[in-house]
Amino acid sequence: MTAKNTPPITTGIKSKRGLRYKFGVSITLLITTTIIFISFFALKGEEQALRAEIEQRGITISKNMAVNAVKPLLRGEILPLASLVKDAMGNKGVMYALLVDENGMIVAHNNIAESGKFYERPVCVLPLEHQTIAISRVFQFEKVKTVDIAIPILLQNQAKLGEAHIGLSQSIIEEVIQEAVMQIVFIALGFIITGIIVTLILVSIIVQPIRALEAGAHIIGQGNLDYTIKVKSRDEIGNLARTFNKMTGDLKTAQKHLIEKEKLEQELETARKIQTVLLPKEDPEIEGYQIVSFYKSAKEVGGDYYDFHQVKDNLLGLTVADVSGKGIPGCLGMVMTRSILRSQIYLADAYTVISKTNSLLYKDIKRGMFVTMFFALLDINKKTLNVANAGHNPLIVGHRDGKVEMFNPPGIALGLDKGIRFDNKTKAVDIQLNSGDVFVMYTDGVTEAMNPQAKEFTEERLAEVVGKNVQLNAQEINDIIINELMDFTAGAPQHDDITLLTVKIN
Repeated sequence: MTAKNTPPITTGIKSKRGLRYKFGVSITLLITTTIIFISFFALKGEEQALRAEIEQRGITISKNMAVNAVKPLLRGEILPLASLVKDAMGNKGVMYALLVDENGMIVAHNNIAESGKFYERPVCVLPLEHQTIAISRVFQFEKVKTVDIAIPILLQNQAKLGEAHIGLSQSIIEEVIQEAVMQIVFIALGFIITGIIVTLILVSIIVQPIRALEAGAHIIGQGNLDYTIKVKSRDEIGNLARTFNKMTGDLKTAQKHLIEKEKLEQELETARKIQTVLLPKEDPEIEGYQIVSFYKSAKEVGGDYYDFHQVKDNLLGLTVADVSGKGIPGCLGMVMTRSILRSQIYLADAYTVISKTNSLLYKDIKRGMFVTMFFALLDINKKTLNVANAGHNPLIVGHRDGKVEMFNPPGIALGLDKGIRFDNKTKAVDIQLNSGDVFVMYTDGVTEAMNPQAKEFTEERLAEVVGKNVQLNAQEINDIIINELMDFTAGAPQHDDITLLTVKIN
């Protein structure tokens, strides 16, 4: 299946529709919308006020005609009435002016040809009955929007003698409104342009630290954890930048720790491989004896070491040791101890072997490090053990009758003293074995293994397990000890290497 070509996702610092653009457009739209709303209501108010003013002026003109027409109308004087109409027409915006008597006849009109005719009201001009003022709806008069304003002509404010009408053009209102619209448009444009400029300035001030933060994130994202985002503002953006810098520092520290952890894991893996290579590949097969070994390393490589040495045809050396320290140092201590011990094994005496090993190891071992060791020479023909203990766990011997003994000859750990004190403290012991006996050599990874309640397995528990199962063969005894140990720890973490040598005499 072939993947379709898709455009790469870019996260560049510059964007055609970035924050600057979005802020600018948003604020400009807000300003524009606000000005349009304000302008709309301002124009509506202006129109209403202007309409009311013009209507009031028309009412004043009509009233003036009506009041001054009373006497001429009673006397039938046409010229004064015509003069009143002419004066009314002199006012701006008056499209027509006329006077009607009580019979509906036009007695004066700005168009002389209409005088003496019966007044025909436009459709939208309603009869003036009991109203003191009548203002019609807007209608077309000579293609001009006009309103008719009518005032009754009253004798002593009681008897109706006729009506005074003027037609008032609405074009004045429209002209004023148009002028107001133009003024508002210019003002609005000024506000909008000013708003855009101010917006761009403010947005630049706001966006600049954000762009610096974005650029820094881009650089850091490429792996440069030494980069520091420089934002001087003390607002939320500044706090975000400082948080980001702290996060980068924490990430750098975490990366450093991760690298160190990986190096340590590589180091431990190397130590495990070295340790695995140095430990015996298989258990020796000797007629009349069953020899079984068990080794399980902890997560951290320790310095547990066990070995078999065929000194002579009838003499087998057995060693179980524990080097202080973990990882590569502990592993190197184990290598050093193994090499020295193997070079001295020909001496064929337990005390002499570990005494010489101590004197040579002391010269090269790192100060503060030491090695505990239990060394035994098994005489295959005589069924005897010549043992020496350099500060290690005691030897457990289970006899065929079920009796268990612990042998713990005096001695101190290797590498702590150059020889005098070590030799004075260390003693060797000879042990006679019989058919059916079993002896166990081990490290403290067995006896000090803890269960979830932080209780240790102990040497006494180990000796009890050996005594109960002495009649079994070496492999079965070894397996039972390990199973008992696993049941006891119940999944609790293993903090030390477990080494176990089980030897059964047939």
